[in-house]
Amino acid sequence: MSSLSLGGAMYVLLSLVPRVLVPHTFGEDRLITTGHQVAREASDRTSPLDTRNDTDSLTTRCYGVYGCFNLDQPFLSLARPVNVFPLPPSAIAPDLCLYTRSNPTHCQRLHVGEPRSILGTNFRPRSEVKILTHGYLEHGQKRWLKSMMSEYLRYGDLNVLVLDWLGGSGPPYTQAVANIRLIGAMLGYFLLGIQAAGVELKRVHVVGHSLGAQMAGYTGHYLSLHGATLGRITGLDPAEPYFEGTDPVVSLDPGDATLVDVIHTDAGPIITGGLGIQLPAGHLDFYPNGGVTMPGCGAHLVESVAKEQGNIPYGIRRFIGCNHIRSYEYFTESINTKCPFLGIECPSWDAYWKGNCWQCKNENESTGSSCAMMGAHANIPYIPTNTNTTHQHQHQHQHRQLQLLQQMSLRLENSGGTKLFLITGSDSPFCSFHHRVSVVMSYTSPARQHGGDIGIFYITLVGRVSSRRIQLNPEEIFFEPGNVYTYMIGTEDLGHLKSAKLEWSYVTAYYNPLTWRLLSTPAVYVNRIHINSIEMQERYEFCGMDQAFQSGWVRHLEWQPVCPQQAPPPGASFLGTIINFDVEDTITNNIDAVNSGLNSLGNGQLINNLASSANQAARELMEDAKRRVGGVSWPNRRLWSMTKSKLGRKWVSWGGAMGWRGRGRGRRRGITSSHRVGKRRHTTRVL
Repeated sequence: MSSLSLGGAMYVLLSLVPRVLVPHTFGEDRLITTGHQVAREASDRTSPLDTRNDTDSLTTRCYGVYGCFNLDQPFLSLARPVNVFPLPPSAIAPDLCLYTRSNPTHCQRLHVGEPRSILGTNFRPRSEVKILTHGYLEHGQKRWLKSMMSEYLRYGDLNVLVLDWLGGSGPPYTQAVANIRLIGAMLGYFLLGIQAAGVELKRVHVVGHSLGAQMAGYTGHYLSLHGATLGRITGLDPAEPYFEGTDPVVSLDPGDATLVDVIHTDAGPIITGGLGIQLPAGHLDFYPNGGVTMPGCGAHLVESVAKEQGNIPYGIRRFIGCNHIRSYEYFTESINTKCPFLGIECPSWDAYWKGNCWQCKNENESTGSSCAMMGAHANIPYIPTNTNTTHQHQHQHQHRQLQLLQQMSLRLENSGGTKLFLITGSDSPFCSFHHRVSVVMSYTSPARQHGGDIGIFYITLVGRVSSRRIQLNPEEIFFEPGNVYTYMIGTEDLGHLKSAKLEWSYVTAYYNPLTWRLLSTPAVYVNRIHINSIEMQERYEFCGMDQAFQSGWVRHLEWQPVCPQQAPPPGASFLGTIINFDVEDTITNNIDAVNSGLNSLGNGQLINNLASSANQAARELMEDAKRRVGGVSWPNRRLWSMTKSKLGRKWVSWGGAMGWRGRGRGRRRGITSSHRVGKRRHTTRVL
């Protein structure tokens, strides 16, 4: 069983097991039962509730100032078939630990039910407030929470509050889902209280992982019911079970704060082990690596334990939920890194990695894509420059950033959400610098005579700091002469690029005759490579000089300001990708030689066999050829029209797609088109 499917099974299983088994299974830092002791101790200090709001019914239960909670729609739906009431506040007893630069390691405990508990602490009302919270089966003493808190204190003089709701995070899962409704309201009540003490809620930022992200949404909703607005919510892979496809009141949504940004790292279906929500849930929804599978995950159990310094329980947790925990690892790194974690708006991951979305636009530009920095600094507008770093964003261009922030806020108010994509590394540091690589295939006579081939390109980018070898196309494809193939890749900071190394690997399959190269050595011809370094705002051109790349060859390409331009395609080019002959010819004896070669090799029988075994593939390729005709020269269109009128049952390769061979007179004499180029008349004959 894969780690993904195992993760889904374990997630369901742990929703059913008793609480006392959880610490033995996951090796928590303290027993869940300890949480109940904390809850009992906290019950004495929880603020008195407004008894006027303590009315109960079969479908509604009220908890004083925290409000009433019902089991009806929209909280009961097909996505939430089981619905229960939250546990009482005294049973959950959430706590807040305050950390500042004056007490970076010592917790000053605040009581969620008593906003006045901030008095006599190191809390600074004029400083920003960061509230960090965990998810299901966790508590406030987790290592990742301490690490995130430490990074924030290293970043600035902040009030960092860690919310611990251990008393409500245990199984069954349905009970934890219900508990966060009350916990979110309790946190909202606390924030209203400290607002009266001079804290601006627009400077309050709640960061929640999994169920904690959904809980933050309830906090924002509670504040909105009381005429207040939370400044920002960051959802770190918000939980999917019981939230995907539900009403906005039920799940985290853009209306819960002025800015809601979400990082999706485990957005696959729950049946395959995906634990995070798939649909956009905020103003800015980041999908690193597509949002489903993260690089570096899928490792063996031993490797996972090794990454946790030999801690077996934590290693098991990483093995099961690697994608899910990547969200807070990315966020923690983003706090102090100089790498911007740049996300680019795009309709889909497929369109992004194919290089269709790559240019960040300024506010006055109508072209390009919206860009934002994933993680801690998503609220800071991204200004395209060749010297972008996180710290420069904070300490430079202050007036310009204020203008952009106001414009972004206005855009977010009228926006239904923006999907942004980026690439990360497989291990820390995760942040990558992005490069858009375009491989321009040659259209010279040798390239057209040879035809295209199937394979994979590898590129090595050589910078002033380091170099990196990367596979461009994830799977083998057919590289056709004259075409351009573009990919988005990510690397560590290589510095300014100096050169590039390009390698091509031929891939064939014995069971697929369309991949066979029968009469010559497999090779492709490259004219040049364009590289756009996105973060650095630099453009490079490396010249291939129309040279052949045989399988396994590595060519070192030097940077040049401009590569020699190749001549435009001289009309139609019918490439024999199977028989490896270029049947575009201007001399009759060359056509006769082609005919002679075909007869001697018996390729007519080969073509017949291929026609009977790949009829459907031929039709699809023919349709592809039709779509290509609109962008070619007039002689090519004329040839297509003539060929179309002579369709028969036998077929040959035509420019990488499959054309049909005529019968009768068309078969004997072929189809001929004559057109003049300069002083010479070119006659093209389709056999």
